[in-house]
Amino acid sequence: MIVKAKPLTAEAFMPYGQVLMAKGDGPQRREFAAEMQNLRPDAKPNLTFMRVPVAQPPLLITALERHRFSNQAFVPLCGTRHLIAVCPSASDGEPELADLRAFVADGSQAVNYNADVWHAPRAALGAPGQFVMFRWDDGSPEDTETRTLAAAINVEPED
Repeated sequence: MIVKAKPLTAEAFMPYGQVLMAKGDGPQRREFAAEMQNLRPDAKPNLTFMRVPVAQPPLLITALERHRFSNQAFVPLCGTRHLIAVCPSASDGEPELADLRAFVADGSQAVNYNADVWHAPRAALGAPGQFVMFRWDDGSPEDTETRTLAAAINVEPED
């Protein structure tokens, strides 16, 4: 399967979460810019720093993950372009691969995945990346579910 990655826009990403970015010039502040979802009373905020190596072509997605009880936000720290691949959950809870969408975020765009959205792990494009990640965790296996794909999905950024 080959998926074309399109430039990330808030409108295209809306079914999966929110894109956090400035609009226009000048100072800005957007309160409540993302859906912060904690669906487990014992979960605690988890703010994580991560360094991600540059993804080498071909860009292959071999696994997806989701967080059924929490949103998950990624904020790039160094202006790193990064790949985002998402799909909804099917009625049985598994990834709906036929509806997988891929986007390329420029280094000024952060993303917040809504709870229960399947997504590929971080992939930095062009240069290694540093990110801050936030989600709600309780230390159980339900914090993150992972599915290895039977066949890799090849993602090609649009020219």
